Amino acid sequence: MSLIHLPQSKWDSGTGRQVILKSDFHKIEAALLESFRLTASPCLEYVDGATVRVNATADCQARVLLCGFPSPLHRGQWVDGGLSDGRYRENAVPAVLDLAVAASLWGAVKPSQWYGVYAMAGASDATFTLKAMPVMRVASQAGQVISLRNNANSGNLGYGFAVDELAGGQILMLTGASRGLARSITANNGDNSTGGTVTYGGTALTLAQGDWFMVLPEANFRYLGMVFCGAASTLAPFYQEGGRTVYRSPALLCSGALSGYTLLDLWAVAPPTARGLAGFAAATAGYDLKLAVSYDGSTPALLLHGPAPDIVFQGGRGAMPFECRVPEAHQLYLGNDNTANQTVKITGWRE
Repeated sequence: MSLIHLPQSKWDSGTGRQVILKSDFHKIEAALLESFRLTASPCLEYVDGATVRVNATADCQARVLLCGFPSPLHRGQWVDGGLSDGRYRENAVPAVLDLAVAASLWGAVKPSQWYGVYAMAGASDATFTLKAMPVMRVASQAGQVISLRNNANSGNLGYGFAVDELAGGQILMLTGASRGLARSITANNGDNSTGGTVTYGGTALTLAQGDWFMVLPEANFRYLGMVFCGAASTLAPFYQEGGRTVYRSPALLCSGALSGYTLLDLWAVAPPTARGLAGFAAATAGYDLKLAVSYDGSTPALLLHGPAPDIVFQGGRGAMPFECRVPEAHQLYLGNDNTANQTVKITGWRE
């Protein structure tokens, strides 16, 4: 692969005109052709409750361009924040991320928490490693100090970062009024309980409780995907392919009767980078299956309605699959006409 050879170190040396050899043009030509093969990043593979990997062999290498984080405004475009070199790396052996190893993530492992997995490489590295960054939410803002909140949005949270280890990186807002804006981090504290804070510079952002943001590290990196660390601090098993992630066991979104449209936060079933949601609605005990999905809380965007079959299958009397868009606020309105014995489960998401 010629991409691994660009740029040539000799091009940075000296001043004035540079000599380019015939072999240099050959590498540039080959690199341009090879770049069209890199339309997607390597896939993450679930290994066990603490481990994921990017698989690779000498014959099927894992190749990645370190171009940063996906834009929350434009699918297929990337935000580097001036922090990623955009260069090519390739691995001939698996890259493993073990959340039980402190060096594998920023901060400490937290239950009920989403983590973004980054491919990382130094300027002179030909290969990449993996490291996990927690996806954080806003509890409150005082000046330009953000207090952090947990995913359930029920209490403040500290991640046990080393003091100021995020300084020099950037926060990128994923939801809320400041979605798509980035700010340089000037400080963070080391709280590992309920008092986590991140301080940023520049113009103040417009933030509200529950807004999601991602930290772009001061390093060469590329986002590869999201993993969920559940209530028992173990990873939810999944399959990932081409921007689509599927749970091995569906995640519960809600159950029981819903009176009118009910606004549900999607934090427990999909990351804030998700743009599409897949799942199914089910009914038990002979009840009709009913589900209305709304983006605005007043008009249905999707309706499921079916009579209960006579025969029970897999614990349900009826089930129907659905797919829908994930709104920018990462919340959905659901309703079932106040009907009992209803369940909605999520089978996966699309970024």
